[in-house]
Amino acid sequence: MITPARTSKKQRLALTLGMAGAIVAAPLIGGLATANAASVSTWDKVAQGESTGNWHINTGNGFYGGLQFTQSTWAEFGGLKYAPRADLATKDQQIAIAEKVLAVQGPGAWPNTSGPAGLTKGGPAPTVAPSTSSKAATAAPAPVAKTESKSVTVEPKVVSPKLTEKTSTTSSSSSTYSVVKGDTLSKIAAAKSVEGGWHKLYAANRAVIGSNPNLIQVGQKLAIAGSAKAGATSAEAPATKTESAPAAPHKVSVTLKEKAAAPAPATKAKPQISVKSADSSAAAATTKTNSSGYVAPVNGSLGTAFGTGGSMWSSGSHTGQDFIVGTGTSVKAIAAGTVVSAGNGGAYGNEIVIRHADGKYSQYAHLSSIKVSVGSTVGAGQQIGLSGATGNVTGPHLHFEIRTTPNYGSGINPVTYLRAHGVSL
Repeated sequence: MITPARTSKKQRLALTLGMAGAIVAAPLIGGLATANAASVSTWDKVAQGESTGNWHINTGNGFYGGLQFTQSTWAEFGGLKYAPRADLATKDQQIAIAEKVLAVQGPGAWPNTSGPAGLTKGGPAPTVAPSTSSKAATAAPAPVAKTESKSVTVEPKVVSPKLTEKTSTTSSSSSTYSVVKGDTLSKIAAAKSVEGGWHKLYAANRAVIGSNPNLIQVGQKLAIAGSAKAGATSAEAPATKTESAPAAPHKVSVTLKEKAAAPAPATKAKPQISVKSADSSAAAATTKTNSSGYVAPVNGSLGTAFGTGGSMWSSGSHTGQDFIVGTGTSVKAIAAGTVVSAGNGGAYGNEIVIRHADGKYSQYAHLSSIKVSVGSTVGAGQQIGLSGATGNVTGPHLHFEIRTTPNYGSGINPVTYLRAHGVSL
């Protein structure tokens, strides 16, 4: 498993706070001096270790491009001026942003690959030529001028049934919402009074959002009124509505732009319905799921708190939060994410570590049984194991941590984190 570029503990605590749902970051840092530069060949070696040298990789796990930027890091260091995501930018543009990260965070931003690649501060400035023209332009929807030219071509061929369909699409587009900085699905659902909450909103827009409801992007257009099924109902409107809506180039142009932003909505209607029922089943099976997409790891009372001092811990204090439960209690993923560790963790016994969309990691220790493997994608509330008393313990319980890295020693208060995401403990 490749460890992507990320901030140190102190810097991540300062720059990245866990918020409900998906975090949409804004640019933070402009140009930086090149005193901490590295050569292009060095960056090639880092990319080889991070992504096997694929500068346009996007596996859907929240890490993008050859140097595996998170979306928040890409935005914070000015990457949005080149492309919406790192994988849509050119190699030179990714290296230009990596230089800024190196100047602030040092080689530790790529802890597993910087050493073998020889990445250090103070190297020669790379010969790169980033420009605002990149693959993002190719991946982005067609410009307005092109859209209008398409509408002129379509207009003469419009007949009554097609006009009815376009009219219903235009009506649907009036119920769309464009994602802005700070939005989450739960916030949008509450503000727009979406029946069924964020689960319904996600099910209707999965084709746009992707497989992770906690990761939405600025500028994405979400359908608020419902799914493609609702659009089909509008298409059955009486013929009088077709006559009262003559072919208007402007409306046809808007319709085409919507199709560019959300390819083939009709083909996604059936998958949306199946996803929706799957989400509903997961919600029914999880008693503590909330609208932000987070749950408690177990149904149990709180035990030894984070930061409690004592000689029984090698660090001098307790690095997590204990939950008092018996052996065999169902342990659940607190949010959607990817399993990065699953197995024996020494003093932790059987443990699981999951990486989440906000860059944080959750750890579940002393398990009697593990139900997932490294690389597995899990959903909020999904059972991942059973509690137990493996490792260095005095009795059965769940030891739970929230970390800024997958490693020991980077923990933050897990109760504060969960409550900030709407979980009642």
